[in-house]
Parts: sequence; C-alpha cells; structure tokens
Amino acid sequence: MKKKLLILGVLATLLFTGCGGSDKETTGTNEGKGKPITFVMGTSNFNGDFYEGWTNSAYDANIRRLVWGGGLLSPTDKGELALASFVESKTLSKSDPSKENEDIWTFKIKDGMKFSNGDSLTAKDVKFTYDFYMDKDALSATGATTSIPEYIDRTELDEENNSVTFYLKKILYTTDNTIFGETFYILVSTMILAGAKKDEITPQQWVKANMSTPIGYGPYKIEEYVESQYVKLSINENYEGNFEGDKPSIDTLIVQNIPEETKITQLVTGEIDGLANIGKEENVDAVLSETDTLSTNNYFRHGGGQITFHSDFGPVQLPEVRKAFAYEFDRIKFRNIFLGKYGISSNAPYSRNMWMMYDKGENLGTEGNFEKSLTSYDILDADGQWNEAANIVEAKKLLDQAAAKTEGLYAKLTKDANGIYLWEGKELTLNLAITSAWTDAINLTLTKQVQNKFGIKINIDSMDWSIMANNLYGNAALSERKYHMFTGGTSYVLKANPYADWSKTKILPFGKGSSSNTTRYVGDEKLLEIIRDANPSTEEGTINYKKNWRTWIEEVNKDLPLLPLYSNNYYDAYTNRVENFETNALWQWPYAIIKADFKK
Repeated sequence: MKKKLLILGVLATLLFTGCGGSDKETTGTNEGKGKPITFVMGTSNFNGDFYEGWTNSAYDANIRRLVWGGGLLSPTDKGELALASFVESKTLSKSDPSKENEDIWTFKIKDGMKFSNGDSLTAKDVKFTYDFYMDKDALSATGATTSIPEYIDRTELDEENNSVTFYLKKILYTTDNTIFGETFYILVSTMILAGAKKDEITPQQWVKANMSTPIGYGPYKIEEYVESQYVKLSINENYEGNFEGDKPSIDTLIVQNIPEETKITQLVTGEIDGLANIGKEENVDAVLSETDTLSTNNYFRHGGGQITFHSDFGPVQLPEVRKAFAYEFDRIKFRNIFLGKYGISSNAPYSRNMWMMYDKGENLGTEGNFEKSLTSYDILDADGQWNEAANIVEAKKLLDQAAAKTEGLYAKLTKDANGIYLWEGKELTLNLAITSAWTDAINLTLTKQVQNKFGIKINIDSMDWSIMANNLYGNAALSERKYHMFTGGTSYVLKANPYADWSKTKILPFGKGSSSNTTRYVGDEKLLEIIRDANPSTEEGTINYKKNWRTWIEEVNKDLPLLPLYSNNYYDAYTNRVENFETNALWQWPYAIIKADFKK
C-alpha cells in the first residue's frame, strides 16, 4: 500500500507544480518568526460561480463560505443561526397587533464595519443586496434565480441609525434560514454600482461578468483564481470573527482541484493537507490506516447522491418509466462499487441529521420507523441481495401498465409483437448524463445485459460538471436538449423548505435560465405551501411542519422524480499537525478552519 502510494505521489507532485505549489513549501510549518502558514485543501472542480443565485456546486459554495461566512444570520457548529458579527441587533415587531407572528424585522449594523477591500459595510449595502435579489427580471436576464420576492414585501433604510427594516409578506417556517441565513451574503454596493456604471450595464450583469472575484467580509479573501486549478485565499484583516469571535490563524488557504484518482495519495504523501467528505471504502480505509500522520472527523452526510430525472422531458415524464428504470438500476451493486461499506441507503431527499425523520424515543442518525416505511426500489432476496428476476418482473409490470394506457403522453409508449417497449415508435431509450467520477460504477451497474433484460436502453455520456450543470439547470440551448437523467449530489440546508426547490414556480422554460427545481417536477403545490407557511413560533406549527414534510417525502418517494442512490458515512481527513479542526454534518470545513491552527 505504502509503496504504491509513494509511486503515485510522483504523479501528484507533477500535477501540483504550477498550481500554487510554491506556497506549499511553508505548509504546516511554524518555524521561524513570522513565517506564513499555508493549508492546502483538496477539492473537486468548481464552476467559479462564487456569487449566490447562479449555477451552484458544493465546491463553489465552500469558496463563498470563506469569502462571506454567512448572511445577517450566520450558522453555528450546532446547526443553529446566530447574529453575524457585523450585526449589532435584530428587533422583531408586528405591523398589526392581531397578527400571529412578528412580520417586521429590523437589523442594526455595527458602526465601523468593513469589507475585505476596505469599503465600509453599512445598512446601505444590506438594502442594496436585498433590492438586488428582489429584481427578478434583472436576475433572470443573467440566468439567475431568487426566492426573496416570495418573502419580502419591501425594505426600508434608516441611514442615520445604520439599520434596515424588512416588511415581510408572511412569516414562514424557514424565514430566518432562507432569507437572512447562510446564503444571502451582503454585497459590496459601492464597488458593484461603480463597476456597473462604468460598463453601462445592470448591477446583476456586472456581478455575472465578475462572478469569480467576489468581495466579502468573511475570514478570507481571494488572492488568485485559476479556472479548474485552484483558488488562493489570504486572511481578511477586516474580519470581525465568527459567532464566537474566532478569527483564522492560518495565513493562506489554497483550495486545489485534485484529480479523483490521486487525491488520497496526495493527502497521505503530504502534497495536500486536507480532504473533506471522504466516503469510498478504499479511501476511508487508507486514511484511517495513517494514524501517525492524519486525523479524521466522522459524521453522517447532510445530503446524498441521486439520479435526477427531468420529469417534463421524453419518456421519463411517465412515473412508470421512472420507477421501471429504478428497478433496473441495482443500487446495492452501485453503492458497493462507488462507496463500499461506508455507503448507506436513502429513498427520498432526507438525511439522518433531520429531526423530522424521528419519533419520540428514536435516536438521530439511526434508521427510524418513518424511514423504514418508505418504498425501496430494490427488491431483495432472502439473503439481502438484489433479486434480478423479481426486479425485472416489477419493472415490466410497470411498463406494461403504462403501455396499456392510451390517453395523453401514454399514447407515445407502446409495446410491439416482440415484447419491445417503444417510445414514439422507437426502442425505449433514456439518455443519462454523468461526470467522470461516476463512470465506472454506472457502467458496471447498467450493463448492456441488464438493459436488454429490463427493456430500457440507456445511453451514458460522461462530461465535465459545468457542462452537465448547464443541461441539468436548463441553461443549455433548447435545440441541444437530449438528457433525461443526471447524476449528482445534493446538500441540505439547516431548515428544509421544499417549496424553494420543488415548486412549479421554480421551473423556467428550458434554455431560458436556471431552474432551481432541477427535477422539473410538479407535485402537490398546496402541500409545499403548507410546509413553507408553518408557524415556527408555536408547538402546533412545529408539529404540522413535521407531519406535512413527511407527507411530501412520501410523495417524492412514490412519484420518484429523483432516484436516491446513497447517502454517506463521511470522513474529513487532514494532517495531524493541525488541531481544533472540528467539522460535522452542519459545520463544513470552511467554518471549522477558522478555529484550526498548526501545532506549535
């Protein structure tokens, strides 16, 4: 094992050269007074979309967390929200005494606050930010989406008091998290307005054009970004600290795009200092064996991986086709290839960090009774193995039921005399877009033999994430649309608001901008509204939120607009020369790095 890792390490060194590698010479050392310390964090590739609202990946989101650290309310290591360090106070009041909830929220900003570029951070920037995201037309013209107008009626600036008052349309269960929490970072209005005026474009267009060079107020600021290679960040001297007042001590961060094939080798040999979200069996075992040089944090992932259907396109418009494909796809085999023993099952968009999954007496992180009640699209034999014959029977039963129907879209699905399923007269075929990390596991699971037995052909195309994202989010040209399904992962927010990502209002015509409803699924809109509108300040509201959220999970599980493939028992691994690097499912590494430091 060690010999193989060292040989691969030569390749890793070559890969690192010219990509910020010169800073690596000082990584992990604290020798010499004033000598800077650099930490290199490995990552998968980012899009370079470092502003909220446009195409998003978890890797872009990590850069945003480093640059901003949160919105008016910032996350804590317990998965809660606290006042951001630049906010002096939050005051809630009612526009009418008869109202059930306080619908007027006022945030007072501390005097003397600054962005990383030295511009003052004031209430004017707060109002500018929310006006920026309330302009749906201007955002849509640049391919961005926003949920802000659904929550806010208007904002009012009090310059003398350095405060902004928000008049909310109504209080929703997720109000604090969705519009004041982690993702609605405050924008530097002076710079953006000056740039937009100079270029004679809208502020939204200017931000889109400068997507990869954001200015924030968080722990770090971007020094250099090289597309598909790395982001180099240095300490923001104007940072006010996190919710506990902590400030970073590691001088430079390099967030380095690392090939999947060499990432563990580069970590073990010291080419990089950390990796987050390790889940594959061989990778976890490799880092756990390096106890002399590496430390690890372990937790259940707050998210999962899935195949997302475009439920408004081609054969997958029919739920029977989606379910038949689910029975064709051996998720157990896939998980064993893709992750090994550290993968766990999931059957809908939930995680075992969500309190709504559990009843009284059940423990967070376990498989509770509600999770057990959901349909699994893997039929198992007595030994717990995937029962191919039984899955074929179920898949063909669904396809036969659909082929027997003649109304609407069902007329397009038929079955010929030879038992071949057809869509619009041609053999039933689904196009699946994947990224390179999925290639082996997908191809070894969806073999030609399996496809022939089940009666659904699958065309599999591997591509870069940014290309797939354009198709997944609906930004590609309509004339180029061809994919029915997409592989990918998702991360969940502190408070689940399915309306934000599943409502039909989130679906834009393909080719007309990003749709946050990536499944393009239209379900029970009223149910989504009930979940969103639950009263967060009463016990009854909390009970109803949990009850209706579960009903929605059951609907998604039944209609299957996405096929969950796995969740993870995650490990974050890093050089043991670093201490106080405490990550968990709701406290990602960009937050935890603030408290981390190299051992003296």
